[in-house]
Amino acid sequence: MQDIQVRKDIFLSDLGCIYLSDIKTIVVSDLHLGFEAEMNLHGLFLPHMQRDHVESSIDKMLERYSPENIVINGDFKHEFSKNLSQEWDDIIHFIDRYQNETDLTFVRGNHDNFLLTILSKRNLPLLETFETDNYYIYHGDKDRGLRKTTILGHEHPSLVLRDEIGGVLKIPAFVYNPDSSILITPALSFFSSGTDVTQSLLSEEHFTPVLKKSDAKRFRVYGLTEEFGLADFGFLGDLQGTKGASFP
Repeated sequence: MQDIQVRKDIFLSDLGCIYLSDIKTIVVSDLHLGFEAEMNLHGLFLPHMQRDHVESSIDKMLERYSPENIVINGDFKHEFSKNLSQEWDDIIHFIDRYQNETDLTFVRGNHDNFLLTILSKRNLPLLETFETDNYYIYHGDKDRGLRKTTILGHEHPSLVLRDEIGGVLKIPAFVYNPDSSILITPALSFFSSGTDVTQSLLSEEHFTPVLKKSDAKRFRVYGLTEEFGLADFGFLGDLQGTKGASFP
C-alpha cells in the first residue's frame, strides 16, 4: 500500500514520511546529511549518496502530496561536534532546492548541535518543538512529554523479518500507539539499518525516554517493504516471543 490512515487526517506513507492532511504538512526525521564525511574521518570511505537519496525521496513526497510545509524532525545533519564542509554544502543545497516550493521547519535533534549556524545563513530558525492544534512534534532524545498526537523521530524503528530456513530481512517501520497517540517515523537516511522494535521497545532498551510512559505492547508496526509498500504487522504484544515477524 502507498498510504495507511491511522487516525483522522494522519497518513503513513511508503515514502517514509507522515502526511498530516488537515495542515498539509509532511513530517520526516533522521536525514543525517553528511554521514559519509563523518565516516571518512574514521577511515571508512563511502560514496557521497546520502543527499541524492534524501532529495529523491523529498521530490516524490512533493509530487504526491503538494505540502505547504515540510517538518524536519531532528538529526538533519550527522556530526555532533562541529559542522563539516560536506554538511554545509548538503544543507545549503537542500534549502535552496526546496524553500521556494514549500515552507521548511527544522526541529532540533541530538545531532543538530551546530545546525543553527548553517540555517542562519538562510535566515531559518531551529525549533525545540513544533506544535499545532492537533499535533505535538519533537525529536525524542529528550522527554518533552506527551500531548495531542505526539510525533517523534530519533528511534530509527525497524522490524526484523525471518523465514523458516533462517533468512533475515530488516525493514524500516513506523510505530504507532493508538492509546497514547504516539507516532514514530523511520529514519530517512539511506545508511540507517534501524533498531528492531520487537527487541528495543519491549525490553525498554530504546533511545527515547518518553516511551517509558506508554505500553510498548500497544505499539502497532507498519513496515516499509520494497515489494508491497506499507504493510501492517500488527501489535508488538502479538509479536512478542516470536523473535521478530515472519515472511514466507
